[in-house]
Amino acid sequence: MRTLFAILVLLCTSITSFAQHRVMGHVLDSATLQPLGLSLLSVAGNKHIADEKGIFDLGILPFEKNTIHVSHVGCDTRVIELVVSADTFIEIILPHHHHTFEEIVAYGHYNSKEPDARLVKTISNTQLEQMAAISLSDALQNTNGINFLRTGTTIAKPIINGMHSNRISVINDDSKQEGQQWGSEHAPEIDPLSAGSLEIIKGASTLRYGGDAMGGVIRVAPALFRDSSYTSISLLTKVESNPKGGQLGVKIENHNKHFGLGQRIVVNAKRHGDATAPDYALSNTGFGQLSGSYYAQWIKGNSKLSGTASAFIQRIGILAASHIGNLTDLNRALNSDTPLVSRPFSYTINPPSQLIQHYAGKLKWKYHSPSLGDITASYTCQKNHRQEFDNHRGNVNAALDLNLTTHQFNGIVDKHIDDIRVQYGAMAEIQENVWTGRYFVPNYIRYKGGFFGIVTLEKENSLVEGGVRYDIQNTTTYRNIAEEIQTMNFAFNGISANLSGWKKLTEDLKIHLSLASRFRSPDINELFSDGLHHGSAALEFGDLNLNQERSYSLNAALYYNHNRLRVQVEPYFHYFTDYIYLKPTGETQLSIRGAFPVFNYVQTDATYSGTDIDMRYRLASHWTAEASSALLYVRDLRNDVFIFGIPAQQFRGRFKYTFAEKLGLKNGYWWLEGSYTARQNRVEAQEDFTITPDAYFLVNTELGTRYKETPIHFSFGIKNILNTAYRDYTNRYRYYADDLGISIYTTLNYTF
Repeated sequence: MRTLFAILVLLCTSITSFAQHRVMGHVLDSATLQPLGLSLLSVAGNKHIADEKGIFDLGILPFEKNTIHVSHVGCDTRVIELVVSADTFIEIILPHHHHTFEEIVAYGHYNSKEPDARLVKTISNTQLEQMAAISLSDALQNTNGINFLRTGTTIAKPIINGMHSNRISVINDDSKQEGQQWGSEHAPEIDPLSAGSLEIIKGASTLRYGGDAMGGVIRVAPALFRDSSYTSISLLTKVESNPKGGQLGVKIENHNKHFGLGQRIVVNAKRHGDATAPDYALSNTGFGQLSGSYYAQWIKGNSKLSGTASAFIQRIGILAASHIGNLTDLNRALNSDTPLVSRPFSYTINPPSQLIQHYAGKLKWKYHSPSLGDITASYTCQKNHRQEFDNHRGNVNAALDLNLTTHQFNGIVDKHIDDIRVQYGAMAEIQENVWTGRYFVPNYIRYKGGFFGIVTLEKENSLVEGGVRYDIQNTTTYRNIAEEIQTMNFAFNGISANLSGWKKLTEDLKIHLSLASRFRSPDINELFSDGLHHGSAALEFGDLNLNQERSYSLNAALYYNHNRLRVQVEPYFHYFTDYIYLKPTGETQLSIRGAFPVFNYVQTDATYSGTDIDMRYRLASHWTAEASSALLYVRDLRNDVFIFGIPAQQFRGRFKYTFAEKLGLKNGYWWLEGSYTARQNRVEAQEDFTITPDAYFLVNTELGTRYKETPIHFSFGIKNILNTAYRDYTNRYRYYADDLGISIYTTLNYTF
């Protein structure tokens, strides 16, 4: 943790007495310069609590060295030595950000940040470690406005503004994560323990990451080294009851300030058996994962050179009840309240299953030029290998084997000219896909290029930002048809633009507005899918005549923060021309690998309108009430019908208790949460294969704290306390089984 420091500002020179003076002050977060309300200050045995805005009054202190102890939930206690010679106002800046237990906090721009008009929500490194998140989606689970497209109990993809997969870009240290991300069960191959922080980004600045991020960007940033020489080792363990299993992670970090050299090694292993619904086992849903990364950086003068190597290996079982042998049994399964296959608990992963391997290497150079600004250049190579094993071939030979290799080059210049910030850059990408076994998508080579420019003008209480980007893409496919290799070429290009800004109306009220137009080229699966999509347990068929998709978007935000109340409201509207989505036919079909529901990729014009609302109210010094909702309405304009697969309305409420010290425990919290997901009634009759699942209500709780003065942090939690049986509309396996029942978990984090 960064060294605590205090900035002493002399506000008045009047002397109330010869030997005593009054001390007041303000406690701020070092990362955001926002007030840390209800901070605890202790001096000469007397305790004082700062108000909601972090302002405190220590009263009259003697003219001598006074020792002030300052603490806040999520921070270590720090000590300040202060000699008072006059009435004094102290501004204390605590490194709270790295030890926060709060949910993601939205911001526009603070004095310690670069100016931009992004809507950003951030999860800190400490949060990621203490959550012991299994996946990227697991790390985002408590974020308002983020839903998930689930496949079974372990696979989930983030949904922002109702959009997912190719409409959401996952950026790993400024390079786009590339895998077979077009599948609903193809989650990003990223281990949250290797990340320094996660950011959910909207606004004009997202153009630097690509023009196709219509919903937004999830950015994975590496952790920063502390400004000192040190070596630290962190151990992380997590054990949970459903799915039964656990995780063990190790992070070793070394930094030599004199040589400017920092290194970090992370290794993480996870193993879980079959999950269980409230009334039965979900057979063959176990998974295992082994991941690791190495990060090094060297700083000398104005240059910073960094390198990253990572590996991610995961074996996932596919729900046995989702792969049916004939149409009669499939119809029985679709109309049954229980899965047709339910065996006793097991750690064994049998076919159908998937083996995913993702390897990446990166070199990045950053240089500060007094005349040109900050110059960043990087090269990234990614290798994604996905194998799918079905019931007919067993675990030896993969039924489908996909190898995806991606080379990326990025260059960015960031220049400040008085109140104006200018960013411009370019990217180039070469991607090659090779498959063997069962055909689903063809071999192809894709070339992509893009150029962007962003200009930001910042004033004291407002900011305006505009950006434009041009992208071009050329794809050549290779298919074996009638013993002949046939090639097809697809070329797309277009311009994306964005105009964003925010204005601070009062000290408590801030508004944000963003206008954007973006385009997205149809992906390879949308064009060529032809048959069984293994993990989704469905037959999917593409359309070679699809056009590129374009969106016109309006995003707004209102932030109000006054005394005990904080309100965030983020409405949005997206209009799409040639919107592409996967539509159920309502029919089932028998193939040589079994009987499955049938889906087609179709194109239409559509609108997305919705809002995310988050409210928090401080009930008392230690108690907080929170409420949030995610509302979304989507419509197919050409056919005047609803669109399949859109998340239902969601509401969540939470009571939270925090304490600085109690019963030998420090910096602790406890919360109790209830979440309600409505039934998705905006569906077309006879389109889906079963009736829409009922609404459901889940209750969760968690207790977390640090033990005394030790570096041990532990947490204990229960999910789905009431063991509610439910099926989520966005989970493809809702056709065959209920979702997870009650789960008890505990985590332990120790750093030395």
